[in-house]
Amino acid sequence: MSGQGPYYGQCGWFNVLHPEKLPSAQTRYNNEVKRILGVLDQSLAGKKWLVGDKCTFADLAFVTWNDRVDMVLGVTDSTPLKDFPNVDAWHKRMVSRESFKKSMKIRENLMDAQGLMPDGMPKGINNMAEYEAKMKAEGDK
Repeated sequence: MSGQGPYYGQCGWFNVLHPEKLPSAQTRYNNEVKRILGVLDQSLAGKKWLVGDKCTFADLAFVTWNDRVDMVLGVTDSTPLKDFPNVDAWHKRMVSRESFKKSMKIRENLMDAQGLMPDGMPKGINNMAEYEAKMKAEGDK
């Protein structure tokens, strides 16, 4: 069991989706994501995979959240895992797998068919404020 999904989800909510900026909540969940990355980094020390000597469900469960860590943390840094070298190396192995690339392309196509960008925002919407204005305008019709 991991806190990755709940903590990454809360971090994303308070950094990206919550209409009101709450610095204490943002700090709390940003720190929790970094704590989880630190635990992963320690777990991966001297190892190629999270469990055993091959890619397992554990690796697959963690990689999708880590692939969105820049969005979750609300950073524009192209290397948000740089402070966690073991996680960074593991993540690069995971996202270079053909099966991961294929699944992300399928996801992108499904989202595109629904009018969504890869980050989940509707096409043409750049931030939450624009999205809220669009929803309000559509509700006023």
